Amino acid sequence: MLLVDNRGKLTGGMRGIILISINFDALQEVQERMTQVLQAEGKVGEVLEHIHRASGKRLRPLLVLLTFDLCGGVRTDDVLNVAAGVELVHMASLIHDDIIDNSDLRRGQETVHRRFGAQVAVLVGDKLFAAAFHLFSLTKHREVLKTMTSIIQEMCSGEINQLLAPLSDEEDYWTYIHQKTACLIGGCCRLGAVLAESPSQEDVLQEFGENLGLAFQLTDDVLDYRGVDGKLGKKIGIDFAEKLWTLPTIRGFRRGLIPLDWYEQDFSTIRSVLERDGILDEVWQLAGDYVTKSASLLQRFPISTTQKQLLRITQQIVNREY
Repeated sequence: MLLVDNRGKLTGGMRGIILISINFDALQEVQERMTQVLQAEGKVGEVLEHIHRASGKRLRPLLVLLTFDLCGGVRTDDVLNVAAGVELVHMASLIHDDIIDNSDLRRGQETVHRRFGAQVAVLVGDKLFAAAFHLFSLTKHREVLKTMTSIIQEMCSGEINQLLAPLSDEEDYWTYIHQKTACLIGGCCRLGAVLAESPSQEDVLQEFGENLGLAFQLTDDVLDYRGVDGKLGKKIGIDFAEKLWTLPTIRGFRRGLIPLDWYEQDFSTIRSVLERDGILDEVWQLAGDYVTKSASLLQRFPISTTQKQLLRITQQIVNREY
């Protein structure tokens, strides 16, 4: 198990892997759906295999499956296809993000654009989006396509705004991380209720997921300064190197602790200030507050194995190393 002390610092464990007792056969079926729609020969197959090796924790399909079960759904092809589709959307967005951010590593290996070039990376990201929507189109629930098209538009708007008008205040920051992270995670949870035909639970599960997504992004912001190379799956200090205003630097600047051109300073100096003056602890605690909000929303559901699994996921957001 991962442990966290009262200052939010990670003290050891399983490198942030989400450990729950879900039926892993379901996740295996989700992986098989992804593999089926992405089968390719030659160089395309080589690129897709490279992407597969950098696969993540499958949090988003897991949330679709668990919220579906929470609402009493009976497992069908529809839920497996949608769970696979949301992961393909996530993978595609990461490939495009890595191009925009000029990142070298993704989960410990070369990013697609570094290995195969930016043009190939753009196209393979598009292929993943297309594969996702093929899976979404197979479901009888029209709300799935409506939800996912809205989410992808919001994600793209967030990235466009960040490129054209980089944020430097908290109001813009909260809008951006909702678009970047929270809207997709919230959408995954909403889709569980949609697929289970439980409309009365759609809004509460979306809110649950959005709070979870905000907590996830806040911990990401802290780990960029507090993480350890080799455990994050990427180098620390990426946000710093790219001059990105995240909540730690926004608050540090607004309180006069770091200068406007903080990104021109030495990384270790800025990190020390944010650590010494409690900014990193403060942001980590804020993530914990969103985790608490998520957990409170789950209390509206009867106690069950699935509810307990979701509660464990919420807690592990603030017990992760990457």
